[in-house]
Amino acid sequence: MNVYLLAPTVLRVTPEDLPARVRARFAAELRRAGGFAQLCLLGAQACLDAAGGDGPLGVLWASEFGAVHATRRALDEDLKRGEPAMPFTFIAMQPHLAGALLAQRSHPVTRTACLYLPPDAWSRLPRLALGWLADCERVLVGWVEESGSGGAAHRSDWCLFQEKPVAGAVRCERALEAENAAAATGEDWIARVAACGSAPLLLRGGEDAWRFTRHG
Repeated sequence: MNVYLLAPTVLRVTPEDLPARVRARFAAELRRAGGFAQLCLLGAQACLDAAGGDGPLGVLWASEFGAVHATRRALDEDLKRGEPAMPFTFIAMQPHLAGALLAQRSHPVTRTACLYLPPDAWSRLPRLALGWLADCERVLVGWVEESGSGGAAHRSDWCLFQEKPVAGAVRCERALEAENAAAATGEDWIARVAACGSAPLLLRGGEDAWRFTRHG
């Protein structure tokens, strides 16, 4: 089965700029969502805006640390105010809010999952996306990490998988020659696909390798 990757979108935003970027894009819609969910949705919506189209959508994204930084900040603020700690259900749902928020924005979301993966395991995402395309016309795939320090930027990188080829898409397929592939991580594989030219790009994550070839 041929699978095509569309609209590889690389978002870098400083922690100080995130609230303003979210307000500018979504107004007050996300004020009850935590910072991690806001970061997920900001990148995911940018990818969908660039890709265009419609149809049933699967949403699959991964992170090494998830909403840990946002959760710590929220807990710290509650403790400083003398308020009781937030319920575990609120904390647990934060990484999964992006899919629900996309559905609220009238996207036909039929399936969602948030995975915790080490950076070199990013290759599981395109592999899972291929399986999901049996039930979804399109699969939105992302890697999201909050900044762990004051000087670093948040990362929210996304792309869209579908079976239908379109101009400017990138054909992707499993590659057998993993030893010849360049090592990539969750932090950079989408950015490297976005920057690839006419020559095939071979990237390795763990023991898996994927070939990306510009179409049309």
